[in-house]
Amino acid sequence: MKKVAMGMALALAAAAFAGHPQTINKEGFVGVNKTQSAQSLGHSKLVFTLLGDATFGNDMFPNNDAGYALTEHDLTGQGSDKYAGVADFLGGSAYMGFSIGIWHFFDLGVTIPVYYDQLTADDINGNGAIPATKPGYIGNLKVDLKARFPLPEDQMFDIAVFGGISAGTANATKQGLWVREVEYINRNSGAAMPFGTKNTTIKGGLAVTMDVSKLDGGEGFPFLLHLNGGYRYTTNSDYMSLPFMSAAAEVYFMDFMSVFVEYYWDIQLDDFDFCEPYNTAFATDRCSGKLDMKQLTGALVFHLPVGVDLHIGASYYLGGEKYLTNVAVLENADRTTDESAKQVVTADQIRVNPQYTVYGGLTWSGFLLAQDRDGDGVNDDEDKCPDDVGHRLNQGCPLGNPDADEDGVCDSWVAEKGFESEFTEVCEGVDQCPNEAGEGDDGCPLDEPDADKDGVCDPWVSQKKLSKKFADVCQGIDECPSQAGSPAFNGCPTKQPDPDNDGLCSPWVTDEGVMNEFADVCKGYDMCPGEPGSKANKGCAWDDPDADNDGLCDPWVTEKKMGFYFEKAAEDQAMAQEWFIDKSCKGIDKCPTEFGPAGNEGCPLGDPDTDKDGLCDPWVTEKNMLEQYDGICSGVDKCPTEAGEAFAQGCPMESPDPDGDSLCSPWVTKQKMLDQFKDMCHGYDRCELENGPEWNKGCPIEDDPDPDKDGACSEWVATKKLQKEFAEVCTGIDRCPDEPGDDGHGCPKKAVEKLDGVTFKSGKATLESNAKKILQNVAKKLVSEDSYKDLKIVIQGHTDNKGKEKTNQKLSEKRAKEVMKVLTKAGVKKDRIKAIGMGSSCPVEDNSTEEGREMNRRIEMHFVTPDNDGTKCESNLVQ
Repeated sequence: MKKVAMGMALALAAAAFAGHPQTINKEGFVGVNKTQSAQSLGHSKLVFTLLGDATFGNDMFPNNDAGYALTEHDLTGQGSDKYAGVADFLGGSAYMGFSIGIWHFFDLGVTIPVYYDQLTADDINGNGAIPATKPGYIGNLKVDLKARFPLPEDQMFDIAVFGGISAGTANATKQGLWVREVEYINRNSGAAMPFGTKNTTIKGGLAVTMDVSKLDGGEGFPFLLHLNGGYRYTTNSDYMSLPFMSAAAEVYFMDFMSVFVEYYWDIQLDDFDFCEPYNTAFATDRCSGKLDMKQLTGALVFHLPVGVDLHIGASYYLGGEKYLTNVAVLENADRTTDESAKQVVTADQIRVNPQYTVYGGLTWSGFLLAQDRDGDGVNDDEDKCPDDVGHRLNQGCPLGNPDADEDGVCDSWVAEKGFESEFTEVCEGVDQCPNEAGEGDDGCPLDEPDADKDGVCDPWVSQKKLSKKFADVCQGIDECPSQAGSPAFNGCPTKQPDPDNDGLCSPWVTDEGVMNEFADVCKGYDMCPGEPGSKANKGCAWDDPDADNDGLCDPWVTEKKMGFYFEKAAEDQAMAQEWFIDKSCKGIDKCPTEFGPAGNEGCPLGDPDTDKDGLCDPWVTEKNMLEQYDGICSGVDKCPTEAGEAFAQGCPMESPDPDGDSLCSPWVTKQKMLDQFKDMCHGYDRCELENGPEWNKGCPIEDDPDPDKDGACSEWVATKKLQKEFAEVCTGIDRCPDEPGDDGHGCPKKAVEKLDGVTFKSGKATLESNAKKILQNVAKKLVSEDSYKDLKIVIQGHTDNKGKEKTNQKLSEKRAKEVMKVLTKAGVKKDRIKAIGMGSSCPVEDNSTEEGREMNRRIEMHFVTPDNDGTKCESNLVQ
């Protein structure tokens, strides 16, 4: 049972997910020592605890002025009381239990304390020393529950209510000396149950925790303050019910180390009153009052990576010189059960809390399920920002403001990370001016619509189709946007055939039919007379040929067959001036609004290794970009969304022994990984999904080696030479495989067979003529029939009681040997048969009649079995 429990514990520990460090208290909840934190364990967190206290010396039982601390009262009246001083005392308390987090707000725990006391007492009055005492036993079983209020996770304070109930599992006959709790003392009689009473105690309280580390977005100082207050109610009014309070502070110096200090106070409301518990002669004026039960505990806690915490510390009693007197701590100190010799040991002075105790122990905790404490859908072990709600495509971290300047145009990172669909209700496009609000499609601020203030709109207003927007400011198209003019002359001071000096005539030249007059100044029709532009673009300035600035040309460049010019403009300044090109590009951008490398046709690249297993997602190879990501990933990942092993082409590794038969699946051998998994399996499993023995190459056994369960093996076991493999199941060969047997060969035991018709001549060992034929048939059965051919037999000869016993004995033996001789000649092997004479010692009928004597003159065939050698008399006749 212990091995099973240990195996289950190890399996849970191996399967559990680690969590951020939390100190665990004696009840298995988040907290320190006896104080509860208002924080909870978390959904599916499993905790095992082994924490405790120990005290040494005799300060719990200081000797009084008379020199003694303990008195053994003889209640029988047959002896005198004994007085003893406490020479030394050792006491220990261990709290073992487990707890589990239920959802995110409830914790449930079970704790069982184990106690041990050891006392050495010196004789004071010469009446004999009180026997040394070494009792130990379990205390009262405790079940606790904590419920945390569902407050926002990012605020500094947590509030929880906690409660519990302790059942009377302590054994009143297993009494110690250290009274663990004040409610274990009967306040009327003074009788104490140091390990616990049979009463039920109910506890309830409130916990408040301040977590400073939650300030500044979780970057605050790692300091926690816990405050507790509550009440313990004992169902038996003869025992104490009392309130309690505690305060504790924790500081996490590092992830793996913290320190805490706790102040704990049991507040006694009622006085004790047991001045005369056993004998008025021992009553004193010190036996009523209240204890001052304040205790200070401090400890260092090491939080190891495997979920194990190591506690090392000590506690100090702050209550001053407060003692109880005449407390009955032991009954039947001499360990007798005789009521006529009953004795009681009382403590003249005793503490409930030792002056000093050593505190320490171990706890283990881990999550059974992967955690997502910020609730963003990304498990904590993969979440780069586990305490902040984030996005799964951003490794669990929060996304920035998609439109920092709030102009409705998305900042460039939105497109780069492929989040356009996530923010369709907030913004669209790519903001070329992300730090200033704009009104255009590119997110940049618009220029002044009428820079020269002549009431005629600058050309860009028309180009961007914003004429209606600025109708109250300006009209038309200003052919001279840099100098004030007249609307009559399209914003120019006077009519000019080519105000922007791009070699193309203003529209009025064509409209008035005077193109010949200005043939030496301009030609053609200028669609944008207020700004210089290329003839190929009808006199208008080019749009941005590379809006996302990734070096690749937007599609319109190719559509207008200008790719050659925009590419060469970077090298040929004269061409750039001729074609009014101020920004070059090359190639075709498949994602003109998103920045992307040329190798990906201008589109943003995704994560080359989504599952972080070192193998590249398929698109890396498809785009011939393996060299670009050298050092980040390699190869091709067949399972790009699941982390896997390289030998499995990036897919999650299968179990090396899925059927648990200790033979390795074929892929282990193929991948040459037998050494890597030598502690789990070996060899080659031909049936990797079916459990089977190694001798059968891992395949299941089709036939049962002992179908009738009689311990004899089926014949195929011998045929396949598998006797050793099934030595613990069966032996030999089962001659009756369809029915259980106990004759040593798998058949039911054969009853004794009387060889009827096998007769002899009177007084001789000579067979009658017909007897030999009968014996030949018997021999044939013994040799050929499966249920007989392996059996050993004993031929017993029997006579009546006529004549001398010695003569009858010899005659019966000769007749038996004669039968054996005939059987062996007929084919029965000599090593199978034995002949004995029984004389008249085993009659089957009454020898007083002729019929009875005839029945007693007989030959019997007995069959040897593991528990019968065939030589015994098997007659039921009662003589």
